Amino acid sequence: MKTMEIGKGVFFVMGKHKGKFPFSNSLIVKHKVMLDLGCGIETVKDLADKVEFAALTHTHPDHCSGAWVFNFKNKRVLSPKGYKTELESLANRFVNEKLKERWKNFVTNTMGIRDFNAECYSDGDLILKEPEIVAIHTPGHTADMHVFYIDGRIIFGSDIDLTAFGPWYGHKESSIKEFVKSIEKVMELDASIFVSGHENPVFGRENVRRRLQMYLDVFERRNEILIKLLDEPRSLNELVKLSPFYMKKPYEKEMLDYWESQMIEKHLELLIERGQVVKVDGKYVSL
Repeated sequence: MKTMEIGKGVFFVMGKHKGKFPFSNSLIVKHKVMLDLGCGIETVKDLADKVEFAALTHTHPDHCSGAWVFNFKNKRVLSPKGYKTELESLANRFVNEKLKERWKNFVTNTMGIRDFNAECYSDGDLILKEPEIVAIHTPGHTADMHVFYIDGRIIFGSDIDLTAFGPWYGHKESSIKEFVKSIEKVMELDASIFVSGHENPVFGRENVRRRLQMYLDVFERRNEILIKLLDEPRSLNELVKLSPFYMKKPYEKEMLDYWESQMIEKHLELLIERGQVVKVDGKYVSL
């Protein structure tokens, strides 16, 4: 387990496999609260005894898989209001009916998630008073996604993750427009440290803003990729086979195909709305 103090009493906990999916990074603040619980079950078990409670940015399994450990130890878990935390409910949100059992097996076996119970928080709530941790609703990735703004200087960005892959929005509830607004909202915060759910911390105000802008630019690059691919008419299935976003699918190809189809479809809707693409006889073509 790799930890690093990034602020007074604020410790970065690198997740298993360097925080890469299917794991994520966590933060511990003042030995009071642990933010996100996807760093690996054994790590969560070790750290749960050192804090009073936990708070989740959202209910993706790679960020909440260890929440049941806090339940087992009779410690509080805070989770976004309005979203159930049983595995069945999560499956209904994140995949289609055909993939539900496969998804449940995948997240159970690879991440160690179980059903868990949580208390609720909402946008603007204080997760902790000293130092102040404010929950800020940032939908787009998922509907329940939040970032935590710590002491007016540290952003725990979770799945606004600044990775080279870029933004991920592969669910029915995901939204490109909301994701863009959320990133722009985070860019307005005055922070000198940004902690990603899946990458090392970024230090320095200018670096934080630059990396957020690079992340934001990925949306338009993907639009450009699709416009070029649609020089000739292609169906959604044909575009998914070309895999313009993932490119490689090293695991669970059927699920990755499903999620990529959701992402492509959202771009196509946006490009049709802009008048850059039309749909004719079940196929899309750029104008």
